[in-house]
Amino acid sequence: MKFVRLAKVSLRASAKNRLRTFFMMLGVIIGIATLTVIVSLSLGAREEVMKKVNKFGLDEIAISPGAGKVLGVPGESPTVTLTIYDAEAILNELKNIKMVAPAFNMRNVTVKYGELNATTMVAGVTVAWTDVWEWNVTAGEFLSDDDVANNSRVVLLGKTVADQLFGKTDPEGETITIKNLSFKVKGVLESKGTSPAGSDMDDRVVIPLSTAQKRLANKEYLSQIKVKLTDYNKMAGTVLNIKALLRERHHLNAQDTDDFSIITPTEAEKVATTVSTAFMLFLAGVSLISLIVGGITIMNIMLISVNERRQEIGLRRAVGATRGDIMSQFLCEALFATVAGGLCGVIAGFGISKILSMSGHFPVVITWVPFAAGSIFSIVIGMVFGIQPARKAAALEPVEAMRG
Repeated sequence: MKFVRLAKVSLRASAKNRLRTFFMMLGVIIGIATLTVIVSLSLGAREEVMKKVNKFGLDEIAISPGAGKVLGVPGESPTVTLTIYDAEAILNELKNIKMVAPAFNMRNVTVKYGELNATTMVAGVTVAWTDVWEWNVTAGEFLSDDDVANNSRVVLLGKTVADQLFGKTDPEGETITIKNLSFKVKGVLESKGTSPAGSDMDDRVVIPLSTAQKRLANKEYLSQIKVKLTDYNKMAGTVLNIKALLRERHHLNAQDTDDFSIITPTEAEKVATTVSTAFMLFLAGVSLISLIVGGITIMNIMLISVNERRQEIGLRRAVGATRGDIMSQFLCEALFATVAGGLCGVIAGFGISKILSMSGHFPVVITWVPFAAGSIFSIVIGMVFGIQPARKAAALEPVEAMRG
């Protein structure tokens, strides 16, 4: 019953001074709302990154020429350390290898259809590419072994390129020009959206690997080798075997660094998690600073309030209220302001997050975490920054307080 009476007194005091209570709540509202939005955006960004990492393939390994490559769609590279013979050796000499998809890529290539043109990436691939990348066609058919063996001038269009050159018209059977060579459109690739690196995966055309290397570029090296495993549980050992095989084939000594990079989905997931966590912690720190500023504001406003309410405090002491009662009342007022501010902040944060999500530009995940964090931080802020004003109020002597 004493707690109920104390709560009623605190609520009446807070309601009597609405403007002062609002300013006490404002700092907490801003801090908690910011924290809620940050957590929602950070979790959303991590989920989006993980979706893109999963597109990479959980049972697949990507090998790129040169050291220090990062996850993403590879472009044309002057590094010449990977060849088709490396890909064949991986497939034929190592265990746990289901399929291998070598690729040679050329960026910023102009493709033309009549008066229309598009600048895109040309990917030279083999027949295994469609299975390794799990990338099918929505119209027409994929490349055949004969296309690769005969350096055929056939092409598959990514959805972005197909839309740029043909709009809603079916491009199958039409002829486009790539570097002044005519190519017959064999089909259209299904849409894949954005890559883990954030690029448009549909902004590409696909041609036979032999055609890309011999007819367009006159190059023998590869831009990437993607490997699909039989058993992904043996990925760690397979990576070591691939590394040993490539080092042997490239005649690297023990002191030489690798002249290739191997990316696994596990490594990509670790990078994504680390970056997302670091980003969230940094922004959460900014929110905590805002909360601390709000707490200091609460403390200063309540110290002013103590001076303004000296007669009220003296009267309560005179009719029997103890120091503990006065201290508890002011702590309750501080907690009411911070908890109410925290609740309003969470609601405002969820609202802002929902608006950002509806815009389509920001991935957002709404969870219970911001609510729990907001509640805990609100109580802590109220207790920490309300204690000093409460102690000052409780320390007033009744006679001196009544004199004002």
